[in-house]
Amino acid sequence: MANHRFIFALFQFVLAVVLIPPLAGAIPASVLRARHLKLPSELRDSYDFIVIGGGTAGLTIADRLSESSQSWSHWQGNASDGSANGFTAHQYNITSKPQTELNNKIVSVNVGFCVGGSSAINGMVAIYFVPPDPTLAADFNITYDIQAAWGQDRDNHLYASYPGGLDPKFKTYYNALKSVPNIEFPRDGHAGSHGVFWYPLSVDPKTHMRSYARIAHWDDQERPNYDLITGCKVNKILLDKHNVATGVQFVFKVDNTIYTVKASKEVILSAGTMHTPQLLQLSGIGPAGLLKKANIAVKVDLPGVGSNFQDHPIGPPVVFNWGQAPPTPPTNSTNMPPSEGQGQGLVAFLNLPVAAPDAYGTIAARYQSLDLARYVAPDTAPAVLAGQRAQQAIFAREMRAKRVSFLNYVVFPSPMIHPINFHITSRGTVHINTTAPEAEPVVDYRALTNPTDIDLMIAYIRFFRRFMASGPLAQYGPVEATPGANVSTDAQLASYIRAGYNPQGWHPVGTAAKMRRELGGVVDDELRVYGVRGLRVADASIIPTLVAATTQLTVYTIAEKIAAMIKETWERPHGHG
Repeated sequence: MANHRFIFALFQFVLAVVLIPPLAGAIPASVLRARHLKLPSELRDSYDFIVIGGGTAGLTIADRLSESSQSWSHWQGNASDGSANGFTAHQYNITSKPQTELNNKIVSVNVGFCVGGSSAINGMVAIYFVPPDPTLAADFNITYDIQAAWGQDRDNHLYASYPGGLDPKFKTYYNALKSVPNIEFPRDGHAGSHGVFWYPLSVDPKTHMRSYARIAHWDDQERPNYDLITGCKVNKILLDKHNVATGVQFVFKVDNTIYTVKASKEVILSAGTMHTPQLLQLSGIGPAGLLKKANIAVKVDLPGVGSNFQDHPIGPPVVFNWGQAPPTPPTNSTNMPPSEGQGQGLVAFLNLPVAAPDAYGTIAARYQSLDLARYVAPDTAPAVLAGQRAQQAIFAREMRAKRVSFLNYVVFPSPMIHPINFHITSRGTVHINTTAPEAEPVVDYRALTNPTDIDLMIAYIRFFRRFMASGPLAQYGPVEATPGANVSTDAQLASYIRAGYNPQGWHPVGTAAKMRRELGGVVDDELRVYGVRGLRVADASIIPTLVAATTQLTVYTIAEKIAAMIKETWERPHGHG
């Protein structure tokens, strides 16, 4: 292999730099370790690659690329270099715009602010996304590769395990779900499955500690070609007159001094769903009208940057009391079949024909008939609207499908739910503040602006009511306490949902989507930013529509695949970004 020098920089406001010494001889032990830099003066003037962002994707990319003889610069913007103790201190301080459909509620936006990013503060649920319906996969060119994230051909320090210790009352609900018509029970809940299954957590089975990106892809790295810098904030990506990415400009937070570092090959942007679009816009890449309002020179008019924003919403609780509590099942699970063995938790991924057998056709038809121009954000560009209409056509079809999970029933060992919708139809935005562009971005979930999201939540609540009132659980006399049986009409349920709806489910995606440019896409199939050379995006922002799962394993997969792609590109003769 050629002796390339790759540079990698991460955006959470950490810079990680991987450098290859020019000498092939013996290297002192003190130089073998990856370096954590805290002063800009410790950086080289130029690297081959810069990766911006020190989170789930960024650290993974830096680790994989530094396995080769390449030099990396890794930026973790502004972030703490501490561990994930005390989550508030390790999150960005971002709040949303008032949500007009939620009585102007302002929502906290939870995004990791430390080395390791959101993998350091998430709920540790480790679920692969359900493989998309073949037609959906074709429409969005989605490939499903379960081995990509945690392949068997490499040293890997990420773990998922079933720590055990579950409340035996979970079995009551597991067995009751067997009475739901047409529901599935896959034997392997870690294979991207529909139906009812036990899920693992991102926990090291030996240490019983959180397994996350920092431990797997930064701590104890013996890489003389890997540097990471914290305490710096990237201001923009530098583009030459031909729109080739040549490096980054950043500010050292201690004294607000501005510095630049060059990238001779590529810049990889892994700043996350909130900060990736902001940094693109600060660099002159985004909706031209928005950039002009902020007095930013337009380098590439790319209206999809910051659009298509989605997250998994969490609805208000539905709670029952028992007339007579079900008996507690025995706790011994020895030799229980894999499909019935206790995991860390229990979920049911439900398609609409199972969850709403009498209503799914009506919900789909109503959604399909909507004129989306009435429900999108003001000043939505024609390309972005075209992309949302394409998604509308696809998901109207998927609402009728048996292989697409729409609703997530996270089972508690008690008679209650918090409804979760896997595939929302409302689309939000993440844009720079035009009066203070370098402040935190303006986040607008635009929650419930598409009425179909109300229809889906109502269908979920009605499913749970049927589940409690029929089948094995009915014999225990369940009585609805919240919101109460008197909240029964669609209008009453809609009011209840609006009052307790949380659009922030810790799984934000979509603001730099991998779609065709004419549909509002931002990156191509190789995650290169349209209209720019030498710049790729690799994080959750490239996911075009929400996955039916938690997002962390999907993001690890994105990072693994793009790292392999970059290696292949630059190991070819005359490789270029």
